[in-house]
Amino acid sequence: MKKNTLILIFIMAAVTFLGGFLRFYKITQNPPSLTGDEISFAYSAYSILKTGKDEHGKFLPLTLEAVGDYKNPLPAYLMIPSIKMFGLTDFAVRFPNALLGTVSIPIFFMFLLDIFKKKKIALLGSFFLSISAWHIFYSRFAYEGITAGLFILLGIWFFTKMLNGKIIWAILSSFFLTLTMYTAPAPRLFVPIFVALAIIVSLPKFKKNLKTSGVFIITCIVLGLPMVYSTLFQGSGTRFNMVFISHDIEFSRYVLLKYFSSVSDLPLLFFFWIKRYLSYFNPSFIFFNGLEATAPGPIGLGILYVFEIPLLIAGITSFIKNKIQFKELFFIWIFAGILPDSITNNQKHTGRLLYLFPVLIILTALGAIELYNLLIKVKKIYLKLTIASLFGIIVLLVLTHAFLIISADFPRDKGESFDEGLREAVYYVQVNRDKYKEIVFDPARGVAAPNIITNSFLYVLFYTKYDPLTYQTEQKITSMPGYESYYKFGKYTFRHIDWQKDQYEKDVLFIGSPWSLPEKDFKNGELLKKIYLTNGSAAFFIVSPK
Repeated sequence: MKKNTLILIFIMAAVTFLGGFLRFYKITQNPPSLTGDEISFAYSAYSILKTGKDEHGKFLPLTLEAVGDYKNPLPAYLMIPSIKMFGLTDFAVRFPNALLGTVSIPIFFMFLLDIFKKKKIALLGSFFLSISAWHIFYSRFAYEGITAGLFILLGIWFFTKMLNGKIIWAILSSFFLTLTMYTAPAPRLFVPIFVALAIIVSLPKFKKNLKTSGVFIITCIVLGLPMVYSTLFQGSGTRFNMVFISHDIEFSRYVLLKYFSSVSDLPLLFFFWIKRYLSYFNPSFIFFNGLEATAPGPIGLGILYVFEIPLLIAGITSFIKNKIQFKELFFIWIFAGILPDSITNNQKHTGRLLYLFPVLIILTALGAIELYNLLIKVKKIYLKLTIASLFGIIVLLVLTHAFLIISADFPRDKGESFDEGLREAVYYVQVNRDKYKEIVFDPARGVAAPNIITNSFLYVLFYTKYDPLTYQTEQKITSMPGYESYYKFGKYTFRHIDWQKDQYEKDVLFIGSPWSLPEKDFKNGELLKKIYLTNGSAAFFIVSPK
């Protein structure tokens, strides 16, 4: 093996190790708690592992029924081997995503090397990915966008190789592109649009290799049929109806109510969508606050770092003016990548754009090389050193700022958003549950006001390792007169706590926020434990009436 090859392998191993460290270090502590989505996927995976059925009794489902929603199945299935190895733990839940986020780095390197044939671009791109706050942030908890981003990268890479005529690449491309559609909602729109447009711009090569093209299309159809079935007959199409842009509160409040009574005026909705689509190019979203990893403020974290602003500008210029292989596919990648999130009624979400990371990082890598080449041409050494030193200091400051946000500000400011405290509450319940005939959780919580509704029953199922077969078969009570929301299984009840009435109950344990359990009304010995958020605010009180 040549010396240069050994050096390249060593550098890539170091870059991958750095990326893995940033994704795995204290992964169970930051984010400070599993989210409701993580818990939902994990218990479904645990139930399938133990019984072959999800918690609702469906055998190897293609759609996971969640609370008021339907989820894609692949994130849960990817957790099954991890839960088998590590048990039903926080680490087991987050391990697959962190692993795929790390594996993305060397795969991205090989993709860049194959497309651009230049080691500098491949090394720079993989390094930028390894330190990307955007990619690191979502790799540290079970978020399906990381898996989708990797699978789309592989699918498009193999698509480019398929155009040379080999059937194996057609099979692999269709496999990963279709598999992505079982991973997250957005790819269900992105993949068909990308494939259709990619075929159009590559039509001469498609016609030239009809056998390979036919294999690609047929494989996509065959692998996609189960998803079509689940969309039509198993409820997964419900999500699209719920989140379509016509239900956007801004559209309803400022457009429909002002001018129309329905969404039948499509031109109006079209222009509203154009406005939403263009907002994704807002510099504040891209560079400053897109991640929403902290409380609202002037400078947070975006998709790219602030020091990448000149790199992105230079990279776009370089990309446009230079001859680049498969340039049309990259344009389609960007256009179709923004489209799914832009037609939803939700706010812009950086997680739903994760499969765009290859294109954006390619642009920054091209820009870095372009600016480096300009710097080399500067004849005065002192000026060259001054520019390089100033830029280096800016990079160091920006990366330090990002580290502090993710390691300190994020767990302090966003702990409540991640349902922090429920794990500790269930741990207490698990130790003391035999002392009580009933355990009541109030799903409403919040420091500022009780405006957050948690699926606390999922945390009970997960952290008590509640037997899936028992949960599938036992009787559950889903309503009760006098309660807007009521759910009960075993000795666990999930309902609103009214302390004025509940304080007279005996042998009952209550878990709720300070809004549900006012401390001033407790008698001596009734307050058994306080659970706090990372920022010091009281999350839950655990109380038993005397």
